[in-house]
Amino acid sequence: MSIANIMTRRNRLVTTLADASLATLHDVFAKSRFQHVPVIDSSNRLIGIVSVKDYFRVLSPVMDSATDPAIGIFIRSRKVHQVMVSPVITGTETTSVKQAAALLLKHNIGCLPVIDEQKHLLGLVSWKDIMRAALGKSGSGT
Repeated sequence: MSIANIMTRRNRLVTTLADASLATLHDVFAKSRFQHVPVIDSSNRLIGIVSVKDYFRVLSPVMDSATDPAIGIFIRSRKVHQVMVSPVITGTETTSVKQAAALLLKHNIGCLPVIDEQKHLLGLVSWKDIMRAALGKSGSGT
């Protein structure tokens, strides 16, 4: 089975731009089920990814000693490109679920963005999607 059958499609993902502030990620990670936010350019090409772990890793040094207003200033002044992972390990719609699982394990990552030949973002497969597929469960999510 290919990951095209289990991925969360682009229209259901939250994405961001590299020049957006970290404040744009705050609500995504605080209020949604998403653990990963793909970073795209103006042509919908994948250029990076930010996980909730990446986000909190950047915030952790200031969270212990800063006030809430100072944290707000910090996340509004930092840009996504300063914390995103790039280049990104990716798959294509023809990547098998087994190959995707192997990539997640090999690179110790939690998701695999799915792109086309021009690096346009088509979707995302998380380890949860792969586990659901292994267990024969339906439904996708990141």
